Amino acid sequence: MNTPLVSILIPTYNRPEYLRRAVESCLAQTYPNFEIVITDNSTNDDSAKMLSKFTDPRIRYYKNEGNIGAVNSSNRAVELSQGKYVKFLMDDDLLKPRCLELMVGALGKNPSAALAMAPMDLIDEDDRRIYPVFYVFRKMEYRYRYRVGDAFIDRTTILRDYLTRDYPCCVPSGMMFRGDALRQAGPFDAKADFAGDLDMCMRIAPHFDAFYIDEVLSSWRYTTACHTASIHQTGLHIDAFYYITRRCLDDPATREMFKDDWDRIVKDSLYFCSCRCLLNALAGIRARSPKLIWRTMRTIMREDPYVTNWLRVPLFAIREILVSVFPPKLPPARQ
Repeated sequence: MNTPLVSILIPTYNRPEYLRRAVESCLAQTYPNFEIVITDNSTNDDSAKMLSKFTDPRIRYYKNEGNIGAVNSSNRAVELSQGKYVKFLMDDDLLKPRCLELMVGALGKNPSAALAMAPMDLIDEDDRRIYPVFYVFRKMEYRYRYRVGDAFIDRTTILRDYLTRDYPCCVPSGMMFRGDALRQAGPFDAKADFAGDLDMCMRIAPHFDAFYIDEVLSSWRYTTACHTASIHQTGLHIDAFYYITRRCLDDPATREMFKDDWDRIVKDSLYFCSCRCLLNALAGIRARSPKLIWRTMRTIMREDPYVTNWLRVPLFAIREILVSVFPPKLPPARQ
């Protein structure tokens, strides 16, 4: 049986109980050949003490010299990894037992693919399945359900989607990378801010295909205290959307891929960024902050030079509301 090494990378910070559950979900995998690389930013020794109770030699623990930040801790984990495949797991998320088995199988059968991805279910602080409402109207059954059914996704399709339509998947716990492709892409970029994982996917997409598995293979923990919930309430540094997009458009491979439709791709890419900025407008409405709403609109007008894009943004908002209120009837993902 061909069992290439998988590196499961867990950057952690002051959450020993969640970390324990994350590690246990790794040790419950049906695929056996993996290492767990934990890089710890914690301000105390609680995580180290908890991990000392595990005797599995596949666990490798590294305490960082102080809190070096999430980006640097993630980059250190990549540097320490040895696997042919790299699987990030956020310290409060969980893996389903067949996650590694199915993702390794997908990448092994599709050598041009550098990314395997799958939808995630959502859980609360007690690991119970939940269906929270995002963006005022939308009930979230999954995180990043890209399509119905397993599928090989060629690089042109997935890159066009990242740039102009939707994010196929960009939560680290929902993806597995081919190690060589991840390392060749370079380190995670602090300038990408909250969207460093999205930035990494968009750096890889012009050069490699992907494979989507329509089965829930991990769980994303959603609580009112989690980082995602917080920034959706207080606002994001939305400049990051434009920074990531322009970086991708500057890649010669992207320009070559879309050379016959370049002007349209650029315009539609900036329009999609402007649509994503509406998340800040929602945060401004919740917080009753005209200042945040005005800052959002000013960023759109500064970063997106197409006036027609500005006029289209309200139509996008209306469409999203209609889709949220009247969602399409789709068969469920495999569990």
